Amino acid sequence: MIKYLSAPIGARPGRKTAPLAVQAFVINLDRSPERMANMKRRLSSQPIQWHRVPAIDGHRLELSSLEDVDAAGYRWRHGKSLNPAEVGCYLSHLRALDQFLRSDAEYGLLLEDDAAFPADFPSLLERLIQVDHLWDLVKLSGFHSGTPIHIEQLAGPYALAVPLSRHMNANCILYSRRAAGILSQRLRPMSLPFDHALERAWLHGLKPRIVTPTPCPADTGMTSTIGDRAHLKRFKFPMLRRVPAMLFRLQTEMLRLAFGVRQVATAFGTRIR
Repeated sequence: MIKYLSAPIGARPGRKTAPLAVQAFVINLDRSPERMANMKRRLSSQPIQWHRVPAIDGHRLELSSLEDVDAAGYRWRHGKSLNPAEVGCYLSHLRALDQFLRSDAEYGLLLEDDAAFPADFPSLLERLIQVDHLWDLVKLSGFHSGTPIHIEQLAGPYALAVPLSRHMNANCILYSRRAAGILSQRLRPMSLPFDHALERAWLHGLKPRIVTPTPCPADTGMTSTIGDRAHLKRFKFPMLRRVPAMLFRLQTEMLRLAFGVRQVATAFGTRIR
């Protein structure tokens, strides 16, 4: 049964809530109040209850002493030195997952503070809840197509799909409680950027899905708090030192394809039965 949620922090008294068991959690740095103000405006047009999650500022962390960060594993798997902003982003997503798990919501919509939504977003969420047996987490934004195989028609033009290639981005993701609980444990310590780690959710017995066409833009024109391409380039190792990372990514793509084909077969097999 779809139920109402209690009002979020910052909600106006008497404001009508959406008949969805979804709670949104907006990751936002204390030093970025203008981004939060922009998110409030965008969320005001959506009947979704929300909480702000204070993001962790990686530049204020002593990276060498963090138990939740595997620096050596990161260098080997990602072919780069640790980016403090990337560490803060990763730990902030884990914090948001934990906050969702402490809530009463059945589903958590985790948002970065530059997320944007289509006009038909509430009906899309409601339809996703109706078919929640087909997914554990759904990515609603992405930089790449993901080579989708459609397994269920959703509201309007949208379809639920199994990605057979990389999709990337963690701007807007819908989680079940099961997925949040597993990932909150299995994604520690950090050894990849968060969106890269999330791409491998199938390794933890989960059903990651995407929506096509992508409903929420991955790039809304706001400056990244992690850094632009020129800034990020300085963390990248020379080509020879990146060979282990390249082999790791090749392995990931081969495993993703195998898991994806298996999950497509399972999804269609269930429908036939």
